[in-house]
Amino acid sequence: MTSTALPAVPLGQRVWAQTWRVIVATLTGLVTFALVWPTMDTHGWSDLRIGALLLADVSAGLVALVLLPFRHRAPLVITVVIVAISSVSTLAVGAAAIALVSLATRRRAVELAVAGAVMLGATMLYDVVLAPDETMPLWQIVVAGVVGIALLIAIGIGIGQRRALLLSLRERAALLERDQQQREDRAREQERAHIAREMHDVLGHRLSLVALHAGALEYRGRGLSPDETAAAAAVVRSEAHTALTDLRDVLGVLRDPGEPGTDEVTGTAPPQPTLVDLPALVAAARAAGTTIHTRVDPRIDAGSVEVPTAIGRHGYRIVQEALTNARRHATGQPVDVVVEVLDGPALRVLVTNGVPDGPPPRAGAGAVAGHGLQGLAERARLVGGTFRAGVDADRVHVVEAVLPWTV
Repeated sequence: MTSTALPAVPLGQRVWAQTWRVIVATLTGLVTFALVWPTMDTHGWSDLRIGALLLADVSAGLVALVLLPFRHRAPLVITVVIVAISSVSTLAVGAAAIALVSLATRRRAVELAVAGAVMLGATMLYDVVLAPDETMPLWQIVVAGVVGIALLIAIGIGIGQRRALLLSLRERAALLERDQQQREDRAREQERAHIAREMHDVLGHRLSLVALHAGALEYRGRGLSPDETAAAAAVVRSEAHTALTDLRDVLGVLRDPGEPGTDEVTGTAPPQPTLVDLPALVAAARAAGTTIHTRVDPRIDAGSVEVPTAIGRHGYRIVQEALTNARRHATGQPVDVVVEVLDGPALRVLVTNGVPDGPPPRAGAGAVAGHGLQGLAERARLVGGTFRAGVDADRVHVVEAVLPWTV
């Protein structure tokens, strides 16, 4: 068996861990000293001999107690020395027991065999030679010694196994935490790369229109009427302004490191869906069997409020992801979709649906869980907005985003 490496602990805890062990060893030794010496037959011994034996017992015990905190430096050697000292010192019995238990936590068979044999020999030496007990047969002394040593070793092995289990659980928890963090980072980077590709397609579409109308002005400018020229220039200005706005929104968003960048503008990629395509999205979800109640700000439908393309695209994606989650996790539950324009100005998207009966959800209303919702939170963050998703106290799943823009 091999030893188990424990995580580093603060200095104060290490000092206290050694201190209380020394205190227990000292108290055990004092109790043993008080129980053994009064029962010894010292009849015929001189005061000088008794005093010398007492002094030797105490001195050897103090040496064992001093060595006890250093047992981790050389576990087997120091344990054997302390156990050997206990053969001539009752005060060292507690230190010997703790040293043997500590050695057993390493769970090494050879070390335990050596230390156990030395302790059994020390027990035999004390009980048979130094302080013979004529009322107890030799075999009983051996059996009692073996049982006591086996009990100490079993305690130490149990402690060692518990330490190994705790260390394994800590490592497993740390591994799971690292894996979860890596999954979240990977999901975040994938969503950033997705947003970057999406914006590239939109910019390609915008810039292709700019190039088209600029080419018309260049090659047909002399044959166009002033009104046609002004209209073409207005289109160029509008599309260039929109492209710059989209580019400003995507600044700071990184592409996938493994995907090579490109400077090509194809001009063939269609624009990504926005709030204009929201009715088609809702209709498709209804056709799939989802009951949806929508409330869209009339100003958006009337065109009196012009929502920026990037904001409208993010709003569309939020509704799309929320409907997907509702179909996946709350099948059969009605869904309410609210899209409105707030003062600021800002676009507010709110999607709610009931939660099926079952165990109470673990996340609160302010929590964001799942890669799809993390991607939506990233979208909201990129435009300086807010996002929340989770289940409230009424068992209603809420997805809400507020996406501001500058007029």
